[in-house]
Amino acid sequence: MVLCKVDESGKVLTMSYSGDVGVDEMRQCLATVKDLMDRLKPGFFLLTDLSNLESMDPSCAPELGTIMDLCSEGGMSTVVRVIPDPRKDIGFDLISRFHHHPQIKTQTHGSLADAIKSLIPEPSSIASVGLTVTWGRDNIPRK
Repeated sequence: MVLCKVDESGKVLTMSYSGDVGVDEMRQCLATVKDLMDRLKPGFFLLTDLSNLESMDPSCAPELGTIMDLCSEGGMSTVVRVIPDPRKDIGFDLISRFHHHPQIKTQTHGSLADAIKSLIPEPSSIASVGLTVTWGRDNIPRK
């Protein structure tokens, strides 16, 4: 199964893979990403979570490449990947070399928590752009 969604701000496209992913699921994912592209803002992040992926059929590569092309052409700035088990890296790095613009940054993390932390701006960078953030008792930024 592949779940695709865009956050409310239009700044993060999330793709979560789980179980055994086949070509039909990747075709559905591609159709979903096409539908979501108009909700994304230029400079968006792609968060790809492979935490629950068991396997992906090699025949998914063309659809995966097309998704990467769409995101690249749609103004993606950064790819954040969650790959807890390096043995389950299904070739994203290799495929992205052919489908991403060279200026797109890529990060790989071993956990979803680390990946999410990388997406939250540091307080010093928030201040530099003139934003105000209130920190709660649990040290989570609040609007």
